[in-house]
Amino acid sequence: MSAGRLVLVAFVAALACEATHAPDQAAERPFAPTHEEILVEPRSHLLPTYPCTSCHDEREAQPTRRRLADYHRTRYDDLKHGDDAFWCYQCHALEDIDKLRMASGQLISFDEAWRLCTSCHGDKQRDFQRGIHGLTIGEWNGKKHRRSCTGCHDPHNPRFRSMTPEKPPAPVQSR
Repeated sequence: MSAGRLVLVAFVAALACEATHAPDQAAERPFAPTHEEILVEPRSHLLPTYPCTSCHDEREAQPTRRRLADYHRTRYDDLKHGDDAFWCYQCHALEDIDKLRMASGQLISFDEAWRLCTSCHGDKQRDFQRGIHGLTIGEWNGKKHRRSCTGCHDPHNPRFRSMTPEKPPAPVQSR
């Protein structure tokens, strides 16, 4: 048997051994942290009108889409998230305005908005879980903090404006 084939057989055998004898160790790699090692920054304390019930307790919920005439009018007149079918109660819970509603009906806090966002934006969920999307800061092999989707994106108008990329850096001249 050639040296190349011997190395290949040894490599495959090692992988098989790892898969049968230590399946948990293969999933725990320092460069791919599990979500439990990452604290997603809470956001509710940053919202100037939270809790929503401070105003909405005195108002009857109106689940039908309409032009907002009071209070949120200036900010949410032109909702630019999804298509024209979107309305407040697509995400906000009708029975508890201080919560968000998952498609399953489960109510979650504003601090867990990333769960609601990624239920529609699956491509971002994968990137968020891997630390590619979400501005992860912290220790390389320790605690990490990540911004939630609403830490960077306005949930009512999430798209960033187009940006012109900067020129690439000048090449380094070797001496």
